[in-house]
Amino acid sequence: MTAAAFLTPGMLAFVAFVILPAVGGLVLTFFDWDLFGTPQWVGLDNIVRLFGDAAMWQALGVTAMFVVMGVIPTILIGFVLAVLVNTKLPGIGAIRVFYFAPMIASAAVASLIWVNLYGQKGLINQALSWFGVDGPIWLSDLVWARPALVIMMIWGGLPIVIILYMAGLQRVSDDIYAAASLDGASKWRQIWSMTWPNVWGTTILIAVLQAVSFVSGSFEIALIMTDGGPLGTTQSIALYSYKVAFSERDIGYASALSLFQLVLMIVIVLLVRVIVRIRKERS
Repeated sequence: MTAAAFLTPGMLAFVAFVILPAVGGLVLTFFDWDLFGTPQWVGLDNIVRLFGDAAMWQALGVTAMFVVMGVIPTILIGFVLAVLVNTKLPGIGAIRVFYFAPMIASAAVASLIWVNLYGQKGLINQALSWFGVDGPIWLSDLVWARPALVIMMIWGGLPIVIILYMAGLQRVSDDIYAAASLDGASKWRQIWSMTWPNVWGTTILIAVLQAVSFVSGSFEIALIMTDGGPLGTTQSIALYSYKVAFSERDIGYASALSLFQLVLMIVIVLLVRVIVRIRKERS
């Protein structure tokens, strides 16, 4: 009874704000609704419409590029930083505070900070000017807008990656490093041949979390920083479904887009599971 008393408020909030909206979104996929009138049953029309929507395919390509450009660098950078943070170097406490700074600010606040950094006279272009380089107008440039957002999302994703890797590193026995040192293995060889394989499970977890994050988390950042521009180069599936829902008031089709995004996340998780299974069989 005591456990139920503590769990019930949280569970009620979870049902009210997560489960019921999710079920409602699934149901609305089969209706045509403008947010104010009476929903009209259309069956599978919204789902069929997905495959003929050029804007959806462009948004899907943008989402895929976010994942491809962001997940691997986040993993590698996070691993390197976690190894550094895990060492007992002088002043490492201050460095840890710097690494974990993105966790302090919300996505909205962080996005506004980066908008100013990417400004024509922002800190990034000023730093480039010291080397005689004229920086672009990052968030309005067809070439640089997408990488600019990816860099920001990598920065925002690093704290949780570092924390997870640090937890994984704590489980690696010091004995293997001592044995490697006796065999003459360099620090680089120890990291590559011992540390990295021993945190493989953590890497898989991080890969899944970051892939899902780059699929769904790009919405808020792109909405604030670029509004999907220029010319849709930063408009992900999540942002596109939001615009369809609240700009075009096509709630049924927006629900279909959200369902499609959920399917993408499930596919990513299943692919990772297949990769893990294949690696286990080969090992």
